[in-house]
Amino acid sequence: MTDLDQRIISTLRERAEGQVDIGQLTGGAVARGRARRTRRRAAVGGTALGVAAVLGLGVAGGGGLPVQVPWTGAKPAAQAATPAAAPGVPGALARPDLVGKDPGLLHFGVDPARARYLSWRSAAGLESAQLDLGGSAPVSFHLARSAAVAEEVHLEGARYIPQPADPPYDGQLDRFSMGGAVPTWVLRWQPAPGLFARLRTVAPTDAALQAARSALRLDVAHRCSSPVRLTVLPSGAWPAGCEVTVTNFPATLDVSLVVDGSGFRSMEVRLQYARDTAGERTKPNATVAGRPAYRHPQGGQMELLGIPQARLTADWGRPNEGFTEDDATTVLGGAQVAEHLDRPATW
Repeated sequence: MTDLDQRIISTLRERAEGQVDIGQLTGGAVARGRARRTRRRAAVGGTALGVAAVLGLGVAGGGGLPVQVPWTGAKPAAQAATPAAAPGVPGALARPDLVGKDPGLLHFGVDPARARYLSWRSAAGLESAQLDLGGSAPVSFHLARSAAVAEEVHLEGARYIPQPADPPYDGQLDRFSMGGAVPTWVLRWQPAPGLFARLRTVAPTDAALQAARSALRLDVAHRCSSPVRLTVLPSGAWPAGCEVTVTNFPATLDVSLVVDGSGFRSMEVRLQYARDTAGERTKPNATVAGRPAYRHPQGGQMELLGIPQARLTADWGRPNEGFTEDDATTVLGGAQVAEHLDRPATW
């Protein structure tokens, strides 16, 4: 049981007769978790919008109705953001041993006629994505070379779901629910020896989950495409994580790149784009490679200014640690940002 598990249980017990303040309970964990979940030592990550006690009930097979996918028979609109193909790189089925080893790669894909990416991520041995199958509930997909890593994300979607201590990856569909709550569906299987796959959704039926499994392609590979490239890193540092969220693309875009170093050093470089943002919000008080920048007065964060409709920051303060302001200046000084953030073909 994690510390977060214990805090949730304690809070529920203490306030069994009243309303549980979800923001107070999980706010700190979520704030710290965004950077930590892409670090080598990450054990928990994701977003919690609610807390629910649930009971597990295993069911075999699925009885969901067919999913109405608006783009069936046609590709999504050209503005849809997807990871770029990685020619010459084998997919997960051909080389399961490569899964999770390179934060710049995803050893899977989806059929664009059946699913749309909401996000993609590669970090800490885990490759994952959030998928839209045309319904109201997204489906999360996790792929790893061990069951323990595939189970790392404990906070997903709309509620907290306690994870089994040692769940079997045998292809059985699990349904979690209590009372009249919308059930959570989880499907775990091994596509190949040494490879562990997990799908999860919160919906009245398992239809979207089953559609997601049909849309998955484990015989292809893609890049963890991002409009930001880090061309210069501090001495002894390396790229450790890539996460791109395109849920509301092209209106908004969120990118997180993690840089790690020896001695458990960690830094998060984050790009936040909003199409409707106009004008510069921050006055410069520093420079990075001759460009205006803003050094946060409390330390731990540097922002590179002058990027239209976007913020590019480097965070080396808590929950990150180990790197310095000079390291952040080095990273931001070598950062290359695509000219057209709303055109994935230019990334």
